[in-house]
This record gives sequence, C-alpha cells and structure tokens, in this order.
Amino acid sequence: MKSQSFDDIKKLLLKRRAALLKADRGFDREIRNEIESRHGDDVDVAESAYEQEMAYMFKNRGQEEVRLIDEALLRIEKGEYGICAECGEKISKKRLQVRPYSILCVDCQQELEKEEAERFVEPK
Repeated sequence: MKSQSFDDIKKLLLKRRAALLKADRGFDREIRNEIESRHGDDVDVAESAYEQEMAYMFKNRGQEEVRLIDEALLRIEKGEYGICAECGEKISKKRLQVRPYSILCVDCQQELEKEEAERFVEPK
C-alpha cells in the first residue's frame, strides 16, 4: 500500500479521534447533569439512572475506539500499519478503509471469530 493511502487514512483516524473526544466531553456533561438532577419519584430516579448508565456505556465504547485509533496511528508512524498481526500478510485496502484500525486481515479475523464462537457452543 502506498504511503499516500496512509496519509488519507491518518487524516480519517485523526478526524474520527477528534469527534470521539468531543463526544466524550459531552457524555461527561450528561453524566454530571444526570447526577445533579436526580430527584423525584422512583420512576424519575430509575429513568435518570438508566440514562446515566447509557451515557457511561457510550463513553466507554468511545474511549475504546480512541485507544484503537491511537494504536493505529502509532503503527503508521512505526511503518507497521496495514500488516496483519497474526499472519504478517498485507491487510486489504478495502478493509482498512472500512476499519482503519484493523490489526488482522479478513481471513485471520474470521478465524478468530470462529474460534471465539466455538468456545461458546455447548458440546453435544
């Protein structure tokens, strides 16, 4: 893959990272507001707790994605980007465009998912 492709992907990653960090600050405000405004009957308190839990869930997902983006940016800087961590083959350009922080090629990702699924299937 050409370095120009990595420049485009790096811009995409940085843009997504900035959006996630902005959303994270919004979740912080939402959580703080929910805690400060928690009052009323049991239904109001339960609804507030639910909204706070949802905000925490979205915040955690965003933080995980930021971590993955940071790792991808580091791999770009090290010259390791676009190489499967499992088999060492190039990750397809199409996959990197869809999931720019992928560390596995499609085949290795499918094998990993197959192995994970087999762990949860009860033996007959």
